[in-house]
Amino acid sequence: MCRMLPEKSDSADIHSSELPQVSQEDIVKAFTDIGIVPGDILLIHSSLKSFGTVIGGPLTVINAAKEAVTAQGTVVFPTLVQRDFAHAYENWDINTSPSDVGLISETFRLLPDSVRSDQATHSVAAWGSRAVELTHEHSSYGPRMGPFGDYCFSYSSPWQKMYLYGARIAFLGVGTRYNTFKHFVEYGLMESYCQSIRDIGQRCRAMSEIRRFQTAGVWPFLNSDQMDVLLKGNDLISYAQCGHSLFTSFKADDFADIVYRECKRNPDTWFSPDCLEWLRKYSIK
Repeated sequence: MCRMLPEKSDSADIHSSELPQVSQEDIVKAFTDIGIVPGDILLIHSSLKSFGTVIGGPLTVINAAKEAVTAQGTVVFPTLVQRDFAHAYENWDINTSPSDVGLISETFRLLPDSVRSDQATHSVAAWGSRAVELTHEHSSYGPRMGPFGDYCFSYSSPWQKMYLYGARIAFLGVGTRYNTFKHFVEYGLMESYCQSIRDIGQRCRAMSEIRRFQTAGVWPFLNSDQMDVLLKGNDLISYAQCGHSLFTSFKADDFADIVYRECKRNPDTWFSPDCLEWLRKYSIK
């Protein structure tokens, strides 16, 4: 059920001199309010400072997530490499490369009962009933080509598995521009477009252009604000407030399916001129 967005959604806009004290119970309630239930796979993007003051720090947020999904569920955090992205494939180490996407995710990665997927740029760490299943074989099979590497969003990746299992994606005090799942959709779109080119020579040329110009306009980098409007219009996004932190949530499969479908139906409203020219050049529909 989609609820109205609170007027104050960004903690940076709040000028109160007193920060709220947020407890584990408060965070569990917020998870429940955005639709998290026992047994869920819960993927979390987070900002600790967005809450105000969390009693117990990042472990309290992690324990609240575990309590919300119970031992039958699974908690997942992205543990992405961003600061050293240009050298990620050279320097990656599953045990020592830190998560660059927030203190909560790095704290979670280091817990003895967390397991991490082995992929240099878009790894995840997980806890719970499906943690091993989600994280193992990240780069084993089913490559999809794209700007971050060909195995980040492969068929064997946690991102593919979370889509298939209908994971819940939650944003705790961060905007949906940090939604890593949008890249899963981009990879799927470009795979579909390339596969639709029947002439092998043309397909090779089209793929070559993706590889050479993948950081420019040929790649369909999707707009998060536009996707939010689509989700709200279809009643697929939920909100709750926890301290100063706005919680936002939707299901991974709902998100991927509707964005993929709308991009296919109306590419002119989603893609850059360079991407549209690439589609026309190879008669892709």
